[in-house]
Amino acid sequence: MDELKLFLASYWQLVSAFVGFMLLVLAIKVWWQEVRYLFMRTGWSLPLAGRLSRAAGKDHKLGNDGWYPIEKQVCHDFYVHYKDFNQSPDYYEKCADYLNKVEESGRKKKGPFLWLLIIGLILLEAVGFAYVLAPFMAKNASSNEQTMLAWFVAFLLSIAAVLLTELTGKEWHKNSLINKIRGWWEIEGKQSNLMPEKDISIEKTYQDNQSPKYLQVLNRLSANALVTPSYKTTVITLLYICFLAVGAYLVRSYTLDADNTEMVNQGMVFEQAAGTDPFALLEQSSAETSTTDDAIALPAELAEVNATADQKAANEATQARTSASKVTFVILSVIFVMIQVVGIYFGFAFSFAGKESEKAFNYTKDFNSAEELNEWLQLKKDLIAAQAEAYLQRLREKMSRRAVISSNDREALQSGSSDRTFHHYLVQHEQKKQISAAQLASSAQTAPIKATAAAAEVPSSPAVLVAVPEKAAELVDATGHTLPADLEGLDLTTLQDADLELLAEEYKLDLIWLKKQQRLAQIKNKARNA
Repeated sequence: MDELKLFLASYWQLVSAFVGFMLLVLAIKVWWQEVRYLFMRTGWSLPLAGRLSRAAGKDHKLGNDGWYPIEKQVCHDFYVHYKDFNQSPDYYEKCADYLNKVEESGRKKKGPFLWLLIIGLILLEAVGFAYVLAPFMAKNASSNEQTMLAWFVAFLLSIAAVLLTELTGKEWHKNSLINKIRGWWEIEGKQSNLMPEKDISIEKTYQDNQSPKYLQVLNRLSANALVTPSYKTTVITLLYICFLAVGAYLVRSYTLDADNTEMVNQGMVFEQAAGTDPFALLEQSSAETSTTDDAIALPAELAEVNATADQKAANEATQARTSASKVTFVILSVIFVMIQVVGIYFGFAFSFAGKESEKAFNYTKDFNSAEELNEWLQLKKDLIAAQAEAYLQRLREKMSRRAVISSNDREALQSGSSDRTFHHYLVQHEQKKQISAAQLASSAQTAPIKATAAAAEVPSSPAVLVAVPEKAAELVDATGHTLPADLEGLDLTTLQDADLELLAEEYKLDLIWLKKQQRLAQIKNKARNA
């Protein structure tokens, strides 16, 4: 205990730096989303080097969509974080369903207590390695430099051991799921090929409700082509652990042998030096004279036996001390191995193998129902939207303070607070997503028809009739108004008046004509359903 106190008192700077670094890494890992969001906002709002400050000194031109590019960049950066909380109302049930189907319902991640325990184990391992490595690090360096270098190498070895054991535990958990898949597949009589049907995400978790259980797990798991367990990380970890455990034992053992040899050599040197030292010879002569006066001298045979007995006792003591030390070294190596076993268990018991299992867990761990999750998501969305609006306002203020600014730019900046808001950006982004989805669906529907038409024989009649697509016919009326090509698959009946106004402004369309087209589409839908 005293040695530990002395060590901490001597190298408290190193220990404090290590513990602080590990706590920082832990905080970043646990609160990564918040840290990433903080870094993004800091990058915009720094006083001199921030993007808002740099944007104030540049010339900006309005785009064809009526937005300044720098404004859209602000909205985009905030939208990257906004979309993480823009989930469907039944997202809680989807997350729970995803975890249940991948056989990871009820699992948990490592909490702060376990992470502190892991940091303590890393520190314990580093102390052991530092004691082993310090005498052999940079022989020409000073004692403090040797100790610091040994600590640095020991920390690297310990951190690598923790990472490998964590990955090994995750690999074992994943292998257990793969063994379940193969077991259920064999019970079902191997009715189908063992391959995933589709890539299932949280949003698509209900698409394989009718699939067998083993396929539900496989659809959410990354596996090799043969769906077999893999032990690559396990082999690497075992080799690493054995290398460190055996290496530490050998280093300690050889160091002990070297110390014993050095003690013997020092004893022989001391005896030789004493034989040539006049003061030592005078002291020895006085001792012999005193012995002759006070006692009877032993015969030569008895003196030789006595010297042999003394030497044997010294050898036995040295051998016993050496054996005890080596047993201690073995125990230390076993303790190191057991620490790694604990790390592997933590990785096995507190990890997720599903592609989006950890994400699903993060959205359900602190909530008991969908209502609680939705309220929290709405609060987060409102907070991000409010901050995005504040940053847009600060950007426009800085842009309006430029020394040279045209009247058109000034008017555009003044009207931007109402025409170009983060809410408008969200509406436009959602409409573009709907248009893209409609175009993709339309392409998927027309692809088989085009393939069939290309395979059919061309008639030999000289007159060729070109049919006008029905969609195109619906987009043109007698006044000559047409919808742009990228709005071809848009269902106008699903849009509200605000959406129509935004479309008319964005694509320079006649709002009255657009509402008329929406009404005609509604009438056609009613006629079809009648």
